[in-house]
Amino acid sequence: MRRLATKSRDDAYASQRDYQHIEEARSVRFVPRGPGIADLCLARPLADEPGPYAAGGYLRSTGPSTIEASINGDTDATLSEVTVGTAWQRFGMVLPSSDADELRLEIRWQSEQCLDVWGLTAGPVLLPPGVATGDTCRELGQTHLVPETFYFQHDAALDLSISPDSSLFSTELGSPIARKKCSYCGRWLPLDPERLGSLGFHKHNAKRTKHQNECRACKKWRINDTFNPVRTPDQLHESSLITRERRIFLREPEILQTIKLRTGAGLKAQVWKRFGQRCFYCDSPLLLEEVQLDHTRPLAYLWPIDIHATCLCAAHNNAKSDKFPVDFYTESELKKLSRICGLPLKELRKRAVNPVELRRVLGDLPSFARQWDPRHFAATARKIREIEPGIDLFANLADEDPEIYASIRARLDDRPSPVPDFTE
Repeated sequence: MRRLATKSRDDAYASQRDYQHIEEARSVRFVPRGPGIADLCLARPLADEPGPYAAGGYLRSTGPSTIEASINGDTDATLSEVTVGTAWQRFGMVLPSSDADELRLEIRWQSEQCLDVWGLTAGPVLLPPGVATGDTCRELGQTHLVPETFYFQHDAALDLSISPDSSLFSTELGSPIARKKCSYCGRWLPLDPERLGSLGFHKHNAKRTKHQNECRACKKWRINDTFNPVRTPDQLHESSLITRERRIFLREPEILQTIKLRTGAGLKAQVWKRFGQRCFYCDSPLLLEEVQLDHTRPLAYLWPIDIHATCLCAAHNNAKSDKFPVDFYTESELKKLSRICGLPLKELRKRAVNPVELRRVLGDLPSFARQWDPRHFAATARKIREIEPGIDLFANLADEDPEIYASIRARLDDRPSPVPDFTE
């Protein structure tokens, strides 16, 4: 495993234009020539380079498809039944070690669909300086980090040789893919303007591109993990406090109790059974205690937990976070989710604040402002304004009760100095 050269923060943010500019690239499309299973074998020679090794890139297909992939035929590095659709999807896998003289990536799918690839490459993992992981392969192979965390360049459609063992394919220009520059590592990585936060960058609605300056790997390894240890307890627990207040405001404890009294079973057990005791996203089998109930429509936008919840594993519940379903799932996954959870497809495609709860807030704003922690009020105002630009809770509160408005502003200003926000 090699290390990237040290990069100073001094040259990382010289120009906002550099990091908020989007350019388009064209992928390469593999068109299978025969029926059955398409088998694409790709290879890269190894020259005594230490492991761990990885392969990754960005994939989409011309229709719903399931792929299987492996590195050097290693079953521990095999991904099975990964759904790829017409939206670009991140893809990556780690191989701890290998005695072979080449890395061999094999991807298989049903040949009635064509496969588009961008940035598909493989090699030794390149960790940034100062990054220390306990279990490197487990840490780097997390689905919400791959493939960016391998620190490959991903600057060409395909950076591997096609093996003669591959099925018969013709190649042509594939679908376009949008890219922007990471302000930290300098790589040009993909984003999807229609599915915010789904590719190389987390979303950031205040930015022109609607995405953060740093790629998701730099945000994890070179910013959060560096600065989180020096944050105050208040700053570390802010997100959990806001989440807890949202749950209380949306009366989630009462909702869960009502469901249990009405049905005789807890919501988690019901959702777990409805989803076949598996994570909806990756199809991994789950024990009941491993289930993470996702709100489906985000809690951050005032949607409480209900019978339409989704069963996810911990990794994918974390990856979905406060994304809307349309920003996290492919179209085929949305249709499948609609059938299982019972929400109409048109609802899963929406990006909307819960109108019932929004009216409740606006109907008695000063009372809610008195009850909420200022951080909860500020976070709610930010989320509402993101979807409904014409609604500003702070401006409304200033008109309705200037005294409470001034108190909230003063308490927000009096918070401990935050760690510098390099995403602004």
